[in-house]
Amino acid sequence: MLQDDGLKERLSALYALIDWIKNGTMLREHALSPFAKELALGVCRRHLRLQHAIKKNVHRMPSVEVQCVLEMGIYQIFFMNVPSHAAVDSSAELARRASLGEGSVKLVNGVLRGLEREGLPTLPAQNVQRISIEYSLPEWIVRRLLDGYGSAHAEEFAKETVERPSQWIRVNTCRISASELKEKLMLSGRIYKDRYLEVIEGANEPHLVELLKSDFFEKGLFSVQNPAAYEVARLLNVEENMTVWDACAAPGGKSALLAEDNPTAKILASDVSEERLRPMVDLAKRLKISHVEVQTVDATKCEFVDKFDRVLLDVPCSNLGVLSRRPEVKYRLTQNDLKELPKLQFEILEASSAAVKKGGELVYATCSPDRAETDKVVQKFLEKHPDFEKKEEIRIGQNAFGLDHFFAASLRRKS
Repeated sequence: MLQDDGLKERLSALYALIDWIKNGTMLREHALSPFAKELALGVCRRHLRLQHAIKKNVHRMPSVEVQCVLEMGIYQIFFMNVPSHAAVDSSAELARRASLGEGSVKLVNGVLRGLEREGLPTLPAQNVQRISIEYSLPEWIVRRLLDGYGSAHAEEFAKETVERPSQWIRVNTCRISASELKEKLMLSGRIYKDRYLEVIEGANEPHLVELLKSDFFEKGLFSVQNPAAYEVARLLNVEENMTVWDACAAPGGKSALLAEDNPTAKILASDVSEERLRPMVDLAKRLKISHVEVQTVDATKCEFVDKFDRVLLDVPCSNLGVLSRRPEVKYRLTQNDLKELPKLQFEILEASSAAVKKGGELVYATCSPDRAETDKVVQKFLEKHPDFEKKEEIRIGQNAFGLDHFFAASLRRKS
């Protein structure tokens, strides 16, 4: 019999998945335990692969609720460190406790035992269909990746989207060193550039949710952030007493990083609405940052002229570079989105560029590897604005440290 705690965790994951499929609610909106979160996000990451397995083993697709129970069971058997017999038994009990009916309990038990015995069904031979199902990416995204990057790189990228992403915290090195905080938090993960600590969440390791309840977090000694943000912020090359505008600042992580590293800078952090800026206000209070002004500004209607030494534009994007972290995105993203987003990105870049002083610099960044959102936007801008020149460009990918995918280009306004 499944222990009550394990059942409650699985029930919470089940209800979160049902809410996502039926209502489009992001999984992070649910308060899930570490196990339930890993289970729900894992199922979401591999949704198409799990659906494929169900379709090959039933005569008619069951209700959404039963599909979710089956997907959770299949995920535990093949992609999680859960013994097969425990995954089967817990899934049958889950269907019973969720009041899905004895017929559904028998279906869950039968399908999972069959898959446990036979393994996952064979994937299609056709390359686009195979990649789509194996890595749970809509076929149009697969075709876009193949066209843009070729077969080997596209499949490597697709594989990354179903893997559990690395978790990192950024150390406030103004107040404590990375090595000292690592020892205090009893972490065994890696250190990135003496600034970031990896949170592994092993059996004898603290989970991120526990760290966020600690005094170290409350006192502002660290924040949650992927090291890719550091590489983007580095491009700004902020010097003493400079004026800096983070024009698409929400939720505020990069503004906070810039403030920690540049105590003499005068920083404006803005976004399009007060609601989006609330996390930034809370973050500044927790980190005791006083030299960041938070203000509502629509970056597409910028009224600043020759005002800032440095401008950071981390523009709204498709999030294709962080699908392992936000797996729901890939199922709701459309081809039309990738036509409309570059228009908005260019509009923000063009309007905000007026705020850069002569001799100043602007960094255009996006967590998407898609060329329509990256170098094509920059190229279009430079062709239209010869008073700017490209100084540097970086593409960040899932390297050995598990950095999020990011594109960033540093543009200098000529004197």
